[in-house]
Amino acid sequence: MITEQDVKLMQTAYGLLYELENSMRIYIKEKMEECYGIHWHHYAPRKVLKRPPSKAFESLLFSEYESYFRNYPNAFKNIPSELYTKLYQLYPIRNKVAHNHTLSLSEYEMLEQYAAFLIKCMDNEHHKSLVTS
Repeated sequence: MITEQDVKLMQTAYGLLYELENSMRIYIKEKMEECYGIHWHHYAPRKVLKRPPSKAFESLLFSEYESYFRNYPNAFKNIPSELYTKLYQLYPIRNKVAHNHTLSLSEYEMLEQYAAFLIKCMDNEHHKSLVTS
């Protein structure tokens, strides 16, 4: 049985993920543009990876954002190693939310803590986090 508490928890979880994923996209775009220029999506993979981009940036999955942090260290200089661990641990929680499976309270708390940590790591000046405020 779905309770009102479950609905509220999942609405909040979706909001956290929405903010996190969009913040990551904005952050990656800004950092890549600063480092590689306005046409970074076409230029950076050829320069760094010696191949054209495998797919459009807008088509990336949540699990693929991490590759930008790893493959383009010049653009993401102050990323703590803990960011990778937390992103990896969020994948199954993100998928549960995306596929409408109710989170446990401990999963929700992890999402809340990790989303706040990740957004703080990105330190996006153009984005005032709803998670950390």
